[in-house]
Amino acid sequence: MKKTIQLDEMPAGYSLGAAKAGESLQIQFRGISLSSYGKDFIRKVEGYPQKILNKACEAFHPSQVKTLIAIIKSNLEVDVYLNEVEVFAQVFVSKGVQAGDPVRKNDIYHIDKVEFKGISFPNNCSYVILMNNGWDRIMCYDFGPALEGDNNRPIDYDVGQLVGAALSESIFYDVFDLNEEEWKVILSSNWFPFSFIDYDKQKNLLAHIKLGWDTDDIEENINLQFVTDKECWINEIQTNKKISKHVSFIEKALNYHSNCDYDGSIHILYPRIEAILRDDFIRANPDKEGRRQDALSEHVQKNITAHTHSISRLFPEKFSQYIFSNF
Repeated sequence: MKKTIQLDEMPAGYSLGAAKAGESLQIQFRGISLSSYGKDFIRKVEGYPQKILNKACEAFHPSQVKTLIAIIKSNLEVDVYLNEVEVFAQVFVSKGVQAGDPVRKNDIYHIDKVEFKGISFPNNCSYVILMNNGWDRIMCYDFGPALEGDNNRPIDYDVGQLVGAALSESIFYDVFDLNEEEWKVILSSNWFPFSFIDYDKQKNLLAHIKLGWDTDDIEENINLQFVTDKECWINEIQTNKKISKHVSFIEKALNYHSNCDYDGSIHILYPRIEAILRDDFIRANPDKEGRRQDALSEHVQKNITAHTHSISRLFPEKFSQYIFSNF
């Protein structure tokens, strides 16, 4: 169902604090919020989305809303799309799939982009998006195009990727609700939830490390799976042009690892990892030498997020910290 309504005033954002008349106040004009955030979500969704819903369909109860998209024009005219919206997602997969194959959470690193059939987001229009994911609800918004003067912020990004990041956080909530202190514990354990570990194992490993529980059994199972599937892993690496020239060294390290000679494996593998990172850094920054490890680790994060976003089971920002502290 699509309706066009008229607002009485232009939305500007959400207050980040309290202020008296005549005082300055910070507002958040762009962002995401999930129902799992609690009061933050309730406060925001009961603001502009509720007002828009009331004007578009007064008898429509919030519990009936599956998808609400509002495109807010500069003349205060709003195109409202309610429920009857076809939603498509582009996902970054962890293994090859064929058309018609079922796709599970373990097969996905993140939702790269969400598209709504027949709906576009002009860069000079504000918007509000509300959608369901099971028991969770996701809200994305941007009122930057409505701000005046120097504060005006036209949309200069892919709205679908912002929604994709929000949906990824909702789907993989178990691993994206960790705070900074919990991540410090995880990184200090010298164990990283690498991307070859499926979602369930990542979730289990992170939970054990966070709680200070013994991880020996989990590590053994992860290692057993890795050694069992090592040929598939090597075959995948050989198809990667950035890594393929190092395959002979990686195979030697893998043989040491398979024979439980982990020191021998590490001494071969660590220099290769650094060389791969340096080569990739120089390709992206031909005017720099790329010798500093902090520059290499930062490049990992930027290189990944430039193609996708930070809300991914690849954990680009955390992997950057791991590289810097361990290499």
